[in-house]
Amino acid sequence: MKPTVALFTGDPSGIGPEIVAKVLADPEVHAAAHLLIISSRPVLDEGMRVAGVRTDVIDAEATPQPRDRPQLVQWEHVADSGFESGAVNPKSGRFMLDGLAQGLRLCQQGIADAMCVAPLNKAALRAGGMKHPDEMHYFCEVLDYSGPCVEFNVNDKLWTSRVTSHVPHKDVSGLLSAERIAHNIALLSQGLKSAGFAQPRIAVCGLNPHNGDGGAFGRDEIEVIEPGVKLAASRGFPADGPFPADTTFVRAVKKEDGGGYDGVLTMYHDQGQIAMKLLSFGHGITVHYGLPMPITTPAHGTAYDIVNRGIAASGAMKNALLTAARMGASARATR
Repeated sequence: MKPTVALFTGDPSGIGPEIVAKVLADPEVHAAAHLLIISSRPVLDEGMRVAGVRTDVIDAEATPQPRDRPQLVQWEHVADSGFESGAVNPKSGRFMLDGLAQGLRLCQQGIADAMCVAPLNKAALRAGGMKHPDEMHYFCEVLDYSGPCVEFNVNDKLWTSRVTSHVPHKDVSGLLSAERIAHNIALLSQGLKSAGFAQPRIAVCGLNPHNGDGGAFGRDEIEVIEPGVKLAASRGFPADGPFPADTTFVRAVKKEDGGGYDGVLTMYHDQGQIAMKLLSFGHGITVHYGLPMPITTPAHGTAYDIVNRGIAASGAMKNALLTAARMGASARATR
């Protein structure tokens, strides 16, 4: 049985509705999952107009059941219209916060197996009332969830995760510990397994230039990161490293002759994000992992500068949806 994915059109002021319209016209998407669309009918229709495609989306029942045709969820904003295009505004922010909460509810109720979200804008989310640094913390609030969770950045070659995320660079070293390193290796390993990697290979980045050069440029690798790698291995989650950060991704993507890695654990946000966006801008996705349900989204933003021009690429949106379907099927199989 195909999994059911709750598909949210994201920021109505951005390119989300347009790229959702494009993936709705893709037969591969429909072969992978049943779709419950969270949007308003005017926003979805406008996205189809801009994209130049039209897909029949039926109105869902009060309690949606899997159907071969996409269904528009009946929720409080289903008739909303009049969003300002290409700009941060509170109305779009509120629409996004409520849409995310609706998708989470569908998963909690067992109606959907996973959620896929078109691009969001953090400034608009905050204008709409979000008090958190990012949407993952908002998910935790809505779900009343306090367990481990993490963001993965994913392309067709590699998954990456990070030990610290949205924090100042000056704080990174003090936030590292062997326990946090081991914990994040385990999460990355488990996430890869949920997406079909039976025995994932993981590389771990160092923090300092030249991997600390034996302590000359910092001792984080010796005192924290290497012990964390060993601790993870003792718990059944093997990984290699730490490696110098400026060559880790070179090692990781060299898949020939049995080399390469499936995942890379970095120490801070840009250490992995710069590499991943060079490797896969326009195709990469983000996976929110560890929550009670899989959640995926394109790794790019709302692209306010090209809204309503019909030129937004939908490759990352499609990749996010297909990954949500695979992870949703895996989650269903373990329930």
